[in-house]
Amino acid sequence: MKIRFLILVLTIVIGANAQNPDVNYAKYQRFRTRLTNEFMYFSGDAGVRASHLPMENIYYVNGRKIAYWADATWWQGHYVAVLATEYALKKRSGENTDRTLEELRLALAVYDRLDCEAESCWNGRDTLNGFYLRDDVAATDTALFHVNGIYSDYLYNCGHVEKIGNSPSQDQAWATYLGLALAKKLVDDDSVQCAVASIATRIVRVMQFTDEKGRPHWQIVNPVTGKLTQKEGDIQWLQYPHGEIGSMLSGQNLHFGKSGKANWKNIWNILQNNVLIDGDGHFTWYGVMLLSAVMDEGGAGSPNCYEWLVKTCEKIVRRHPEMGQTLFFPHLPLANLVLYGKNGKTLVDKSLYEQYLDAAHADGIITKSVKGETVRTDAPWHTLSLFCPWHNQTTGDGNMIDYMLLYNLYRLVYE
Repeated sequence: MKIRFLILVLTIVIGANAQNPDVNYAKYQRFRTRLTNEFMYFSGDAGVRASHLPMENIYYVNGRKIAYWADATWWQGHYVAVLATEYALKKRSGENTDRTLEELRLALAVYDRLDCEAESCWNGRDTLNGFYLRDDVAATDTALFHVNGIYSDYLYNCGHVEKIGNSPSQDQAWATYLGLALAKKLVDDDSVQCAVASIATRIVRVMQFTDEKGRPHWQIVNPVTGKLTQKEGDIQWLQYPHGEIGSMLSGQNLHFGKSGKANWKNIWNILQNNVLIDGDGHFTWYGVMLLSAVMDEGGAGSPNCYEWLVKTCEKIVRRHPEMGQTLFFPHLPLANLVLYGKNGKTLVDKSLYEQYLDAAHADGIITKSVKGETVRTDAPWHTLSLFCPWHNQTTGDGNMIDYMLLYNLYRLVYE
């Protein structure tokens, strides 16, 4: 309550400086144009390697412009969420949705491409089976992105059979769930609905492995090398939400082994109620909270998932004031409202979100080195992304997918 009171006081003090909503819309339009023109190769054909896959950021080394991809399917999930919410806003206002719908279809088809070309990176035979690459951007693609150099997981891992990089992991699935859930909820198009179900099925089933003795395990095994792609046991603790969300998105039962049983449900509830036990949990926080938002299942102490998300976000703010946020992961409570409705829920005052949107610089997130010192745009837009605000040492230009998603969700909830 103290944080909400502080937010109200700040709103009264700085209310006179609030920007016109048209200014924030203009920023959205600028970032959307920049995303397709500068932060991805928009070929119009998702089957073309390296296309329709946003880069994480652009940075500069000795005057050279470098395009950077890491965890690209994690960003792809948020990009799909932007397009799904944009479609919903356009449909609500009676605007033509054709261009957004086609871009969404292309973004979803990227998952098929990354799946169909994965095994050959380990000298295997490619197949559509849920084992996917995070990105497929090569060193020779500089001209496609109008840059001088490229850093990507594909570049540093593909062809090196001893490496496990650029392969699936559960954090890539988390963000994909968010995008797929919003597309399923908001986009009334048969091809999109089919793609959502197909992608969800594959990314959940690739986490399900049966060993030579017939025992089920929630872990990802490279089908070519037989190696685990992440530490054994990492996925099993979250097998219940993976099975639940996979079932919800696919329309079929995707639980595996005992993942749908009470014991694993209870373990999930323990994780929710102790999500902040790790003081620097970072991606653990994000994973548990995102899964909760998509499932509409909060932890103890709140009447509904939305209010639990807000409460948990506020707790992180209190523990980490140095991160410069007034609400950690501000998009997640809004996403939950869009997915499941507002009835019976006590909403955060919209001024909190307006302050976020107003504070965004018209040129996006910019961090650069000036005479050996790092210069950044002001908080809360001073880190790589609101999705991962602990990444506060990254330099360069951010893709602003976080602004675009927050803007769309805010409008869907408060307008």
